Amino acid sequence: MTSEDQERELKRLEVFAYKNLKRNSIISIADGAVFAIGSGMLPVSTVIVYFISNYVHSNTLIGLLTTLNVLLSNSPQILVAKKLEMLESYKEYFIKVALLMRLMWFLLAIDVFVFATTNELLFVILFYLIFSLQGFFASFANITWFNLILKLVPERQRSKFFGIRSSIGGLCETFGAFLMGRILKLLHFQYNYGLLFLISFLIMMLSLYIASMMKEIPVRKPKKEIDNKHYFRNMFLILKEDRNFTYYLLSVLFIGALGKMPFGFQTIFAKNSLSISTQHVAIATTILLFSQTVGYMLWGLIGSKYGFKSTLLISALIFLPAIYFTYLMSSVSIYYLSVALFGVAQSARNVNESNMAAKLCKDPLKQPSYIGLRNFLMGPFFAFNSIIAGGIIDTLGKNILFLISFSCMVLGFFILCCLVKED
Repeated sequence: MTSEDQERELKRLEVFAYKNLKRNSIISIADGAVFAIGSGMLPVSTVIVYFISNYVHSNTLIGLLTTLNVLLSNSPQILVAKKLEMLESYKEYFIKVALLMRLMWFLLAIDVFVFATTNELLFVILFYLIFSLQGFFASFANITWFNLILKLVPERQRSKFFGIRSSIGGLCETFGAFLMGRILKLLHFQYNYGLLFLISFLIMMLSLYIASMMKEIPVRKPKKEIDNKHYFRNMFLILKEDRNFTYYLLSVLFIGALGKMPFGFQTIFAKNSLSISTQHVAIATTILLFSQTVGYMLWGLIGSKYGFKSTLLISALIFLPAIYFTYLMSSVSIYYLSVALFGVAQSARNVNESNMAAKLCKDPLKQPSYIGLRNFLMGPFFAFNSIIAGGIIDTLGKNILFLISFSCMVLGFFILCCLVKED
């Protein structure tokens, strides 16, 4: 396939994307809205952590739950990047892996109903295993979905699309958190959480059905057989040849991973210091999701005018007072404030971290490699920051944790500000 043929294919895709932009955008936004209701019921940092802390009392083991899930949600993406570069269509593969991801919530519901009261040890082991598998299948689904959207939404429309989709999704997540509070009142503990997992599974299945209605055309790609050894070697050459992308990854390491270590324990700190209840957790979840919705609107406006980098810089500055108030944790109001600041800051990274990685890639066909490489390298840091944070708390105390976190956030800000260039 010559470069002229490749350019014609990309032009044909652009024509198709604009022709079907309205239909695909509406379907994807509807899919995202419904999915957000289901996921809004199950935020890991509040609901899942609070639930499992009733069975597991070690900060390190609680951190391990989120560690396994986050690690498997990111690092395995490199395994599918090569497949995505060769696939001419993404939708069919996305539906398969997204279905497996959703089935894990159904299995968690079964685990709660069957084992939570009869065999706690088996229940906890299965919970950790299933929750980890949910992250593993989510990694394949997420990178496939993102590349599908890059294919179906033209570059000039993506900022607007992601802003609208994220804002509506944020509102729906808030509604999901409201439903979560209602559902948890329907049954006694543990069964109320089993019901919560089951209802979330059904809602997410509806979102997958909606997503299946998107229109996609196959795009011919160069037919070249590359063995895995050479593929991964070429992928890691990106770090040597594209210094701008390497500096960007360093900023992600210090801001998006090490700088955010305390936030995985916000609810645990509040539970230990303030004796918060399930209803406090439900309110905090609502505040988190609402603040993220406000953030999505804010970052959409700023990103459209000043670029993705500006949103990531401002969010890093907002993380700093969020770290301070998480450390302070002197009242329920301070707990809510720390959650709100974290939500606003994190929303910028939710929307623009992958967009920034894709923008730094100058060859559209190599975008899966850039995104997969970013998540492969950053995944362990995203994941292990929780277990490292738990270990630091258990051995050195939380004061050292907050000092390290604050320092990393400041360092990451200066790397992003001074060394990463955005066109």
